[in-house]
Amino acid sequence: MLKQWRVATILILATALSILISACGSTPASTSGSSTGSTPTSAASTLGTPGAYNCIAGSITAAGSTALAPLVQVVAKDYEAKCSSASITVNLGGSGTGLASAENGSVQIGDSDIFSKSGQQDLVDHQVAIIVFTLVINKNVTGVTSLTTAQIKGIYSGSIKNWSQVGGPNLPITVVSRPTTSGTRATFGQYILGGPETITGPTNLISDSTGTVATEVNQTSGAIGYVTTDAAQKLSLTMLNIDGNSPTAANVESNTYKFWNIEHMYTKGAASGLTQAFIDYMASPQAVQDAHGLGYLALTEMQPAAIQAHQPSA
Repeated sequence: MLKQWRVATILILATALSILISACGSTPASTSGSSTGSTPTSAASTLGTPGAYNCIAGSITAAGSTALAPLVQVVAKDYEAKCSSASITVNLGGSGTGLASAENGSVQIGDSDIFSKSGQQDLVDHQVAIIVFTLVINKNVTGVTSLTTAQIKGIYSGSIKNWSQVGGPNLPITVVSRPTTSGTRATFGQYILGGPETITGPTNLISDSTGTVATEVNQTSGAIGYVTTDAAQKLSLTMLNIDGNSPTAANVESNTYKFWNIEHMYTKGAASGLTQAFIDYMASPQAVQDAHGLGYLALTEMQPAAIQAHQPSA
């Protein structure tokens, strides 16, 4: 009897020791190292990862570039549809307004077609897409499908005043421009004119957004202006080639066609919370699909030399 009790005791102790060793060597199911994959990754661990989706509750406002706004608005709706606890407001105002608003803290995201300016070193640049611009003309301007850089400079300086001077009809030219705070205007000046627009007077109209420029050109006989390719297509406006190059994706990706720019979402300091989650989502497959549908390109589609050509000069 005593011998049987000793054997039973030994067996119990051995079983307990085996359980203890097994427990110490196992990985808890709640850690990220779990092989089951059933535990979702925490939002904090993936914030700041382009293309990632994380539902973060809160409310933010983005403002600025009217050229970038259509994409931001669509992606914001996509995000809100997935994350009902998030509210994203998208306002306009132009790139200069977006940069200034991000700098003074009145918005969480400043949308811009251009890089930040001197004195805004605390703004952090999040590059989200490529925007393609085009020169457009009113339907009454017949016989003109392409302009040289020299001809464009003549029109935007006021030295070329009639379409007959560039192969078109005998029709006065009306130039529709953007205000000086516009990133589209700055892009046009930098990459096409090689300097600022200098045309003034009654033949020069100023319109405060990409959409209103397109409308003005559509409604004004003899008009010319610059808008996004998407805005041009919505009103079936004639898009002009520049130096014989059309605004196709292939020409933009190689920088053969030069009237395009990098789109930016600026934050004051490092982004966090919903702001970072939304910026990350701007690179998601859904957002890229939205971008293509609106005439934008993804940064990854561009040739490195083309991106380098649109960086700030030292």
